[in-house]
Amino acid sequence: MRVQARHGRRIGKALVAGYQRNHLVRNSGWLIIATGMNGFFGLAFWAETTHVLSESTVGSASAVLAAMTFASTMAMMGLGTTALQILPRANDETWSTAVNSLVIGGAAVGLGAGLIAAVVLPHVSPRLSFAGQPPVAVCVALGTPVLTVATLLDYVFTAERRAHYVVIRGATFGLLKVALLSVLIALGVRSGTWLVAAWVISSAVTSGSTLLWQVRRLGRPHRYRLKGVPSYVKKWSRILVLHHITSLADLMIPSLMPVLVVARLSTVDSAHFYVAWLLSGVLLTVSAAVAGNLLAELSYNEKSMAQTLRQAARLIALLLVPPVIVLAVFGRSILGIFGPTYAAHSYVVLLLFVVVAIPDAVTNIYVSVLRVRGEPHKAAGMNLLMAAVALTGAWFLMGVVGVAGAAWAWALAQVVGCGYVAIDSYAAKRGGLAIPVSIGANRWAPGGQTPSRGEAEDGRPRVATAETNGGSTVDRVRTSKPLSAQQ
Repeated sequence: MRVQARHGRRIGKALVAGYQRNHLVRNSGWLIIATGMNGFFGLAFWAETTHVLSESTVGSASAVLAAMTFASTMAMMGLGTTALQILPRANDETWSTAVNSLVIGGAAVGLGAGLIAAVVLPHVSPRLSFAGQPPVAVCVALGTPVLTVATLLDYVFTAERRAHYVVIRGATFGLLKVALLSVLIALGVRSGTWLVAAWVISSAVTSGSTLLWQVRRLGRPHRYRLKGVPSYVKKWSRILVLHHITSLADLMIPSLMPVLVVARLSTVDSAHFYVAWLLSGVLLTVSAAVAGNLLAELSYNEKSMAQTLRQAARLIALLLVPPVIVLAVFGRSILGIFGPTYAAHSYVVLLLFVVVAIPDAVTNIYVSVLRVRGEPHKAAGMNLLMAAVALTGAWFLMGVVGVAGAAWAWALAQVVGCGYVAIDSYAAKRGGLAIPVSIGANRWAPGGQTPSRGEAEDGRPRVATAETNGGSTVDRVRTSKPLSAQQ
């Protein structure tokens, strides 16, 4: 009996050790937990809202929040994606400068983007006149930089293989916004303005606590200052622009589609679309979470690209199948939580999103492949093509089949993206393309040269060390020379 117990403990320890070493699975797992938690609190937030506010008010508020998300994406300038390639192999000085660039640059540009959004949004459509109210405009202007900084900090935690901090931030934000909304409802407040304000205030409190507490727990010597930020942005400007275009095009579809639905159809249709999109968010972010971690893991350069890609594909398949089945079978009942009209009008849209999750996973992973191959221009082109097909197609299809046309256009865009993947993969294979994964950022640095395969192999890390910090293990890659010297 004792022998069996010892054997069981050894197996358990081996499984735990394997899980800790498998950074892609662990970090992706935490990000998916964060996504699920955000989805849960998001559903609670909007379910509470739909029972006290009209469909028109919900549609207007959701369109404003979606537009704020898009403005925040415009403000990120590719900083987060570039950080995923730089932070894993950065020395302390480079690391600190990169983090400051994310926080200071993201906040500054986010404020500018928020001000522009606050001015432009009411003029997009008469149905968005709600966004022109002074309190709502202030929320958009201030909420955009707050959201930008929060998202960029998530990139830092992902690059540092500490994605559990993303869960903490997301849980704090979710609890705060639901609690604040409940307090407002209990006080008899029934307005879309306060709905947006509750979201922005909760995000601001959460981002502030993340800056003051979580970043300091990463174990890196760091303080917030402007020194080095302008030179960092200037040095990486080319790859920043390409990463920015790629990310912007990727989020143009979910961010602008609710606004497009309002402009083309009505705020009620926007509410039906937004709830279906919110419910399917778990599916659409599984591959995005794995793809983001894939970029970070390939930047550590500890395994071959083929091996890591196979692992990522298996992980996505494992994680997508259960929620796909649940949403396809029980989607109408789940939508009924929001009210009978949502169950009647949002189910077809939800089913289309379930189908879209599969080609979406293919294109998300291929974007990371193109980035680590040193071809971010191709990633930008593919995402721009899909965004153009989705948004243009939605405008025409909504005039024919109603709100479902937006989802059909999104599906068509993903089919086009998969076609791009097939053609480019075939061309790369025919051309014998075999670029080491560690050279993506260096290729686009000022004066940087793409090393030959032999040179790249000589510079690959040979030894990984584990540092214990704050009760958790963080793997650091020991390189022959610091990244600042390599760059």
